[in-house]
Amino acid sequence: MTRTIRGMRPVELGTIALAVVVLVFWFHQYLVWYGSVPVDALTYIKAGERLNAAHQLYALSPGDRPVPLNPPYWTVPLLSPPLIAVVFRPLAALPNDAGINVWWAITMAAVIVTLAWLAIRRPIATSWTAIALCLPITFEMGVANVNSLLLLGAVLSWWLFVRGRHAWAGAVVAAMIAVKLTPAPLAFWLLLGRRSRRPAFVGLALSGIFWAAVSVGGAGLAAHFDYLDVVRQTQEVGTNGFSLAGAGRFFGMAPEMARWLPDLALVLCLILMFILRERPRWCYSTAVATWLIGSPVVDFNTFMLLIALLAPLAWPAASPPAEVAEEPEKARPLVSPAGG
Repeated sequence: MTRTIRGMRPVELGTIALAVVVLVFWFHQYLVWYGSVPVDALTYIKAGERLNAAHQLYALSPGDRPVPLNPPYWTVPLLSPPLIAVVFRPLAALPNDAGINVWWAITMAAVIVTLAWLAIRRPIATSWTAIALCLPITFEMGVANVNSLLLLGAVLSWWLFVRGRHAWAGAVVAAMIAVKLTPAPLAFWLLLGRRSRRPAFVGLALSGIFWAAVSVGGAGLAAHFDYLDVVRQTQEVGTNGFSLAGAGRFFGMAPEMARWLPDLALVLCLILMFILRERPRWCYSTAVATWLIGSPVVDFNTFMLLIALLAPLAWPAASPPAEVAEEPEKARPLVSPAGG
């Protein structure tokens, strides 16, 4: 039965109200400290402008609006795949940077909808998680990163999975990977399941082909080859402070060794996912964790993605039927016909 606000206990409503107050307070503080310009949305809009002007996507040309760089962590004006810039082409065409506010509203709505969706199912757990992650959440809402939509996509993929709509779950995950490579462990989770493997593969493939066509059609093939160089540079010298590589450097590990930590964590987590393949809840949760710790670039707001760990709690997966060994059929006593 679907829960509603009217059916909640006072303690649940009170905890939700407390979480709302905390988030509103810290979002207000973010606006006071950093201003009302969502910096990631501005980066995306500038990428859309470069495509509209037929300029290079991963380099600045004369006439392009400047984008802050931070060598050696990033030396290009965009770190995301070309599709995000393609999505922003129509938004960049709107006058007076109106596209920024449109995108900001979309990303904020994605966070709010995700939290409300989870809170209806698990009000106490969702509220305390939101309070614990209030700073990354409000920072994410302030910068308008695409992670807001990816969070909603991660929860939606689990919701579709537990309802047996594995092809649609694969389609959602493929769209997420198309705009940011880091959610790729979710595809591995879907492909590991015995029941989800085939339909999820179809959903992943068809959705991936569609978004690849949109991306190449909107940004050109050359931009995608340029993005491969961006990925290589990010893996080598672009790891930042919140990633495992950054943590390794902070604790004194040599940079040339620390840069391999995200890759090592990725491999170990994928092995763990394979071990947990018969336990969808734990395999999914490991995929979400891998999404963060296996990434070479982890920002402060990235930790809000941990909210997705609540999805299996909100919608538990049905336990697979136990394997019962077939017993030989017991011989039935022969009943002789009367007079036999």
